[in-house]
Amino acid sequence: MGKDEQTYANCQKVKSYLKNSSFFILFISFFISGCSFVPVNVLLMKDPLSAEEHNNLGVAYENEGKYELALREYKKAFDKDSNLIVPLVNIGNVYLKQGNYSESEKYYLKVLSRDQFNLEAANNLASLYFIVGKDYQRGLEILTSAIAYNDGFPPQAMDTMGALYSRLGNTDKAKFFLYQACKKATEDKELIVEINKHLKELGEGVCK
Repeated sequence: MGKDEQTYANCQKVKSYLKNSSFFILFISFFISGCSFVPVNVLLMKDPLSAEEHNNLGVAYENEGKYELALREYKKAFDKDSNLIVPLVNIGNVYLKQGNYSESEKYYLKVLSRDQFNLEAANNLASLYFIVGKDYQRGLEILTSAIAYNDGFPPQAMDTMGALYSRLGNTDKAKFFLYQACKKATEDKELIVEINKHLKELGEGVCK
């Protein structure tokens, strides 16, 4: 499990985006109040942020727990550049945090339809299936395919696989992946708590 968090589309210049956005709003307000001859619709048509900048602003909002604002920015990012996959993953993550599982699943599947080996989307979708208690085998197959294609095997994915194998009744594989996840998650305290929870469900001792 240990669901991957939001992803930056490019460099993390969030503060400058916020400043630029604020200046733009003040600029519009000035002209609306003092220059009635300036067409408001022309001013409002201008968006100073790129798709990547909208995504990164969404990350800032999500980190602050402002999920609706984060969703707005992620969707603006995708509207500006429909080839950019990162905002779709981030939308799925926000909906997952909100408990809106149907919307979260929809966006993860949208990502995987464009990039079937996207590891973050595959892991988080498999985690979603574990949470809602359905499609364990499907989640395992999607995650296994993504891992096979990508370099490396992150502990979050190991934990998810262990949890899914546990639900499928394959305790040997469940223990193997959970203990492997434990070995690699040395600095991630939140993930270790999650791994220990799954180990306890199997009657195993905790990892340290």
